[in-house]
Amino acid sequence: MRTPELTRGARRPGRSSQMRRSFTLTALAATVALAACGDRLDITNPNSPSVEGAAANPRDATSRQIVGVIGTFRGNLPGAYNGLGSYGRETYNMTPQDGRSVTGYYRDWRQVNSFGAGLNWGARYGNLRNIYEAKKLVTSTTALTATEKAGALGVLKTFEAVELYYVIISRPDIGAVAELTDNPNEVLPIVGRNEILARIVSLLDEAFTDLGTAGTSFYFPVALTYQGTAALANPVASFSAFNRAFKARVANLQGSLGIAGGYAAAQAALAQVPWFSTSANYSAGVYVPFSTAAGDVLNGISFQSNTNLYTHPQIYTGRSADLRYRAKIADGTIRTDCVTAAPRTLVGVTSDYRPCTYPTQVTPLPVIRNEELALIAAEAAGYPAGVATLTTVRTTSGGANAATVFPAPASQAQFIDELLVQRELSLFQEGHRWNDYRRFGFLARLASTAQDVAQGFTAASSSTLPQQECDSRARAGNPGGTPMGCAGGAAIPGAP
Repeated sequence: MRTPELTRGARRPGRSSQMRRSFTLTALAATVALAACGDRLDITNPNSPSVEGAAANPRDATSRQIVGVIGTFRGNLPGAYNGLGSYGRETYNMTPQDGRSVTGYYRDWRQVNSFGAGLNWGARYGNLRNIYEAKKLVTSTTALTATEKAGALGVLKTFEAVELYYVIISRPDIGAVAELTDNPNEVLPIVGRNEILARIVSLLDEAFTDLGTAGTSFYFPVALTYQGTAALANPVASFSAFNRAFKARVANLQGSLGIAGGYAAAQAALAQVPWFSTSANYSAGVYVPFSTAAGDVLNGISFQSNTNLYTHPQIYTGRSADLRYRAKIADGTIRTDCVTAAPRTLVGVTSDYRPCTYPTQVTPLPVIRNEELALIAAEAAGYPAGVATLTTVRTTSGGANAATVFPAPASQAQFIDELLVQRELSLFQEGHRWNDYRRFGFLARLASTAQDVAQGFTAASSSTLPQQECDSRARAGNPGGTPMGCAGGAAIPGAP
């Protein structure tokens, strides 16, 4: 797929820790091209991959490829949660020197050069290219056993699905590219949301089948942490459960969109997660770690890292008695590890508090946790069967004075309203609120705060493609049609 936006974001080997190294066909081609320029280039760089090196030790090469894929995902996750949080009215990025850090997501989101343009696009496809090349080498080499190949493919396909998930929840109206090809310069057509979701489910199921024959260990390290009961008997079992938990999330999304069998598939996937519980161990789950080691990455949306990140009033207004609010908002009541900051005003909007969901630069980020799975179970069951589980989440996580709109829902509509409140507090800063309000047709509610309305802010339905992507597609004749939001394409719709 030809565009700088689709190769940007692939980590370059030798510039970071091993967890972030990636190994791409482009990098190999560049190495070969340089070597052909003259006999003087005879210095071996141990940090730069080569075709010959990969051929000589494909086992080590594939291990490094997979480590690079996971490391790239890990490094991109804080930015993803940050951007999704801005679109979802969880947070304002109040950078004093540049108000576009707010207006790019809140007002100018249709502009292909805005601050919010291209969220979860270039970096995701850069890693999808890494995954594509890794799968090719794993499949073709004879240096791995069948069991080792199954483990590698199970991990790679799972991350392929995860990367595509973040691409499509950021632009469901526009769509995405479903599969790459051997030619990294090929401009591939964009397909619709439902086709991408089906592709994600297929990849997760293929990966789960592979993991079923992968034994009990991987020949490569997996830079994820399994907290609480999510740490199972062996690495393959733990990762397989992660695969099923993510399948439950995607199938649940399909169900909410009216795709047949979605909710039933979500319930079936939950039954395959050993650490799933509707009433306990809500913090158990899969996380990405961070560290202060040289060359490693930090949690970029932590209280320590991003001093310009402020909570949107929709999250904290009237909810101070909820234990989830008190645990995640730096208002000086519980989180003494996050020093209360003064209110800040930028581009006409004000926030009183900063978030303290992730207090330090090395606080892990959850990819998926049991609290989300309990909320998925409630949603998939629907009204009235899911009410008891929803109530359990509210009272267990939020306390006796938890925020609520319909503590005893009397209809499916009231149940959904209550579900949204519980999800936004339980899953604050985990990348869900924007997608949640959009999938249930309530985007307009995100744009209802008086100070936002006064500044002409509206709720985005999709993050537009970046300018570079639009330009590359135009030069190639827009295969598959001009994308929505690009020059000559249909306008991205607003909130209903």
